Amino acid sequence: MSTKTNRPFPLILEVDFLDRLHEPVRDGQAASVSAIIRTALERYDFEKVIVMHPQQLQVSVRLPGEIRKNLKRLARTKHTSISHLVRAAVEAYLPSLEIPVAAKRQTARRKLARKPQRKG
Repeated sequence: MSTKTNRPFPLILEVDFLDRLHEPVRDGQAASVSAIIRTALERYDFEKVIVMHPQQLQVSVRLPGEIRKNLKRLARTKHTSISHLVRAAVEAYLPSLEIPVAAKRQTARRKLARKPQRKG
């Protein structure tokens, strides 16, 4: 049996998490980020892992060509998916739609709470 050398194994990690991994290396508590990851993998009990996948649905949206082109370009430059960009934009926009609805509900409640005045 031939022995293979350890080859790099690419992982995608969030920047904040990666920063946390660099702290013990800077403080001299670990030799490298790779050493931290290897040790963590050796010690972790994977029986405890609960994989959560939020329910997702595919949606088709008609987009003007210019918006579609911009989304593709942005996704490439930001190293993310078009869906992630769309989700971010919609999540930022939704509050502007939800505030007027809440305000309308409050106004309707106030009107119901008022007693009708008699003319007399």
